[in-house]
Amino acid sequence: MSQLASVIEKAADAFAQEILAAVKAATLQELLALEGRAAPVVAAAKRRGRPPKEKVRAGKRAKIKWPKCRHKGCTKNAWARGKGFCGEHFKTSKAAKKK
Repeated sequence: MSQLASVIEKAADAFAQEILAAVKAATLQELLALEGRAAPVVAAAKRRGRPPKEKVRAGKRAKIKWPKCRHKGCTKNAWARGKGFCGEHFKTSKAAKKK
């Protein structure tokens, strides 16, 4: 073999070794960027434990209609312990006097 052929062979071998070392050290993103593609997206690991609560709102809740005072003309809500009267009218009613 001639001297020129052996020098070319050594240069090509050294070049190939450098290319292999560069490819081994490169990341997947760098290699795909050379080809013109984007790196694949890796799915996140599934969360352990209780699954997250679903946020579901069906709409507005129905308003609670409290019973009104039994006294004529009074529009206040009935008192829970007032036997159908608001607190003010319960104190003056016969129901309070029976207690």
